[in-house]
Amino acid sequence: MAFGTASVLTSAGKAIVTNLLIGSGTVPKWLGLGVGATGADRTAAVGDTALSSQTGSRVGTNNPTRTTTTVANDTWNLSQTFTASGAVAIDEAGIFDASTSGNMFFSATFPVVNLLSGDSITVSVAIQYT
Repeated sequence: MAFGTASVLTSAGKAIVTNLLIGSGTVPKWLGLGVGATGADRTAAVGDTALSSQTGSRVGTNNPTRTTTTVANDTWNLSQTFTASGAVAIDEAGIFDASTSGNMFFSATFPVVNLLSGDSITVSVAIQYT
């Protein structure tokens, strides 16, 4: 599959949602950034389980919130801020239910964003349930 811009709730993400509905599982809040999707001609897909190549550590300082898009509390939101420790060209992001390993809840690929050491980027994800 050729590289493309996409964002998807993964198969594991669907399992995470059903686990949380019955009071089990861990809330996905760990956001990771990756490099290599463009070069690998990879587009985010429901079967994703990991980033092509994660850069730095996952960030999980903020908890998800709910907002209203169409009906009350129909949208799940997460926003995390990363600070680059060196020059990096990110082109993918993933949300996981653990700070290391864990299950990928959400996968996204996008055009390269170049960061220099010390640059910060805030990644915000909104998933509306319809």
